[in-house]
Amino acid sequence: MSTQFKNTPNDPNFDLDEYIRQKSEEGDDFSFQPPEQEAPEGSTFKNALLIVSVFMAAFLWYHDWSPAQAWNSVFGSNQQTVAVNIPDININIPEINIPDIPPIPDFEFEGGFADYLVAINEADLEDFYSNSGYQALYQSGVPIEYLEQLNDAGYLGDEFSYSAVIGLYNSDVPVEYINGLNAINLLDEFSYSAIIGLYNSGVSMEYLNSMNEAGYLDEFSYSALIGLYNTDVPIDYLDGMNDAGYLDEFSYSAIIGLYNSDVTIDYLNDMQSSGLMDEFSYSGLIGLYNGDVPTGYIQDLKSGGYLDTFSYSAIIGMYNADVTVDYINGLNERNLLENLSYSDIIRMYNTDN
Repeated sequence: MSTQFKNTPNDPNFDLDEYIRQKSEEGDDFSFQPPEQEAPEGSTFKNALLIVSVFMAAFLWYHDWSPAQAWNSVFGSNQQTVAVNIPDININIPEINIPDIPPIPDFEFEGGFADYLVAINEADLEDFYSNSGYQALYQSGVPIEYLEQLNDAGYLGDEFSYSAVIGLYNSDVPVEYINGLNAINLLDEFSYSAIIGLYNSGVSMEYLNSMNEAGYLDEFSYSALIGLYNTDVPIDYLDGMNDAGYLDEFSYSAIIGLYNSDVTIDYLNDMQSSGLMDEFSYSGLIGLYNGDVPTGYIQDLKSGGYLDTFSYSAIIGMYNADVTVDYINGLNERNLLENLSYSDIIRMYNTDN
């Protein structure tokens, strides 16, 4: 490169045109020679391999094969084919026969429910119950005549609900029985279910009136009244129990058992005064009474601490076998009593005597 005009831009004699001309001539000395590119080694092989790969992919796609399947198709396979027989599974679901719901039985009336309501209105009975109440009466077969009888006696509405009327009618309770309870001022003492029970058990008005006058209606439920009446327990026996303060000691079934086993009030009083009443159940008292076991024998056993050792049936057995309390004391002193039953004691006593 020429240095003639180097660092002379500020020279007053600088010739710009000459400078440009010389610079352009210097550029003519260069000629662009693009480098020769050699073909990469193996490019022909790679191109051929690419073409084969594309062909193979298309071939596999067309036959829907995997590479392993293609290999086995061309060159064979050492794998054995295993045939798996899957049996048909038949699940037999038995037919389930669901019985039809039995229809609600029809109640035989001359007309339908609408006719029943018309009859209710004509009898001036429409103000006591709701429409659903009258429908229940209709479906339960309660006739208008029964409702009229109850209404004439003043029992509809506040006294008996429609469900009570249905229960009374279907239990065949006549209005006359209800009138009888009302006549002796006992209608308010019993529920409609109690009235049904008393009537169907045949409890008379006289008995109920006597029990009421004696003040026992508050002592016993209606089921107790039925039990006492049907087992013929007299009011006199109840009076004796009440005077001695035993009504709170025994249930009505216990009273029935004591009376029908002929247990006297005097015997109960004797057991009570001896401090033995609370030692036995009512069945124990019945057994001891009917086994003729005196209270003195029982008291001696209690003094020896034997009431917890022997049942009432054991006491009856030993007394009736003449086993004395002294003999029992002797066995206890020799530490033999613990391993002996009451029958063993009776056998030993009979052997020794």
